[in-house]
This record gives sequence, C-alpha cells and structure tokens, in this order.
Amino acid sequence: MIDIRLVDQPVDIDKFEAYSGNLPTLFLGFAIKNEYDHARLSINKKYNPKKALIVHKKDADDYFILPLYGLFLELNKTGKELAATLENQQKKEQVDIVTYEQILDEYNMTCNDAYSYLNKHVFPVDFNAFTLLTDHPIINDKKILQHLLELEEDEFNFQRFGAFKLLILTK
Repeated sequence: MIDIRLVDQPVDIDKFEAYSGNLPTLFLGFAIKNEYDHARLSINKKYNPKKALIVHKKDADDYFILPLYGLFLELNKTGKELAATLENQQKKEQVDIVTYEQILDEYNMTCNDAYSYLNKHVFPVDFNAFTLLTDHPIINDKKILQHLLELEEDEFNFQRFGAFKLLILTK
C-alpha cells in the first residue's frame, strides 16, 4: 500500500526530463500532481512510457511546468491540422475556453473533462477523440487503457487507477 500522505508532497521534478521530442505531439497518460501520483501510477513497460516535463515561460519570472508520465504519439493528418489551427489561433490571441470549444467542434471533438490543463501550448481533448488524432497501432486495442495499466479484470487496485489525459502539445 502506498502512503496516502505523499499527496501533500510536491512532485520531485528531478525524476523527470524536459520534453525534447517533436512538437506538435499527442500525449496519452497522466499529469503527475504530487508524489502520491508519482509513486502509484505505473504504465506497462512494453508501451515505453516516458516521464517528461513540459516547460513554458509564462512571463519574465514565471514558468508553467507540467510533469507528465505516459506515451508521446505522432499526430495523424487530422491531429496535425488541429494543432496547426490551435497554433495559428494562439498567435492571434490567447485561446480561451469558448474559442477552444468552437475549434474542437469543427473537428467533432470535445473537452469536457480536463479544462484545467488548457494553456498556451497544452490542449486537452476528451478520450473519445483518441482514434481521430493518431494512427498509432494502439488505437486498435479496444482495452488499451486497461492494458496500459496492466489491470486484471477480476480485481481492482484503486491505487493503480488514475485519470488518463489526452493532450495535444504544441510549440
């Protein structure tokens, strides 16, 4: 059993590396909020999960830092088009929730579950859009979330279960 008091400890970002992959990209995994999340959440090694920090400068003295643990997947044509639309809109003005919902609606997508992650370079999307955004072979696995977590159908370990996030990460 993992000590629940770890919820009060901030994430040890030294255990993460700055994301250095290609952008834009699609992230499927967990946003790590504290050391409890860091200790309890585990993704099957066969999927090659990564621990990465998304870091963006907010202003002269402030940075946005988001520790992520999961899969960084290549966007397909639709995903790249959506990312380009978001980047272009962001250059014109800050993308607020209303504008973001309108853009997602044009692609028949939604974001009802993770608005708190919406910022200049991080765009959350509801999981039902997963197969619309990547052509990675894992989209064919109907139980991908269960398989990523290595969950057994006949038992439930609440500490290993977390809320997956689907994020489009841009430049």
